[in-house]
Amino acid sequence: MKMRNFGIVMISVLILLGSCFTAAATGISDGTGDVWHWAQSGTAWSWVGNVGNKPNIDITEVAYTVNGNKITLSLKVSGTIQTSDKIVYWVYYNSTDTTYWLSYSNGTGVGYGMKGGTFNFTSADNVTVSGNTLSVVLDVLGDTSTVELWGYAFEYTTTFGDQTNEWWGDWAPNSKLPFTPPTGGTTDGNTTGGNTTGGNSTGGGTKTPGFEVIPVIAAVGIAAILLRRRR
Repeated sequence: MKMRNFGIVMISVLILLGSCFTAAATGISDGTGDVWHWAQSGTAWSWVGNVGNKPNIDITEVAYTVNGNKITLSLKVSGTIQTSDKIVYWVYYNSTDTTYWLSYSNGTGVGYGMKGGTFNFTSADNVTVSGNTLSVVLDVLGDTSTVELWGYAFEYTTTFGDQTNEWWGDWAPNSKLPFTPPTGGTTDGNTTGGNTTGGNSTGGGTKTPGFEVIPVIAAVGIAAILLRRRR
């Protein structure tokens, strides 16, 4: 009977402690169908928003997870991550004293982190691609309080800068668009601006600091009560 009671105590403690040390995670969700299209021919150009036929660069989530001394950066798209020299994926995470990056293009990816602009850095080329998700695991260098988290994905048809070029891009969150979206159609000589409404973006949340202490106290308290009854 004593062994049985002891087993009950241990199971209770393990169940409660199992929720204590869950990795802290933060994510930014991005709506689909919010890819932007740029086209230029000579002096004529256009921006068109709400493009929905580019799922492989249509970002649905940018996130990071801290688990002990490791940080994972990840990016998800509506379609699948592509291995192409005309497609680029990028994640940027800036904490109070450290900056981390993740980039991937043409089958090659790299993750990088630097603290305080010094030579205290970490890097990894073992970027993981799995279906619609791109991720990398890096060493934590400093504080992991989020200051800024965002990502983008681009697809090109020709080299950017040519007289005739075309490309698509998605940013998450949409506030990272490198231009002010037009509120309506505009025409200026041989130049045409696109029509658009930005996609949806919602911020995730980190685990409340100190929350893990509550189940620890509960686990110890239950263990003490059960052991006292066993005696």
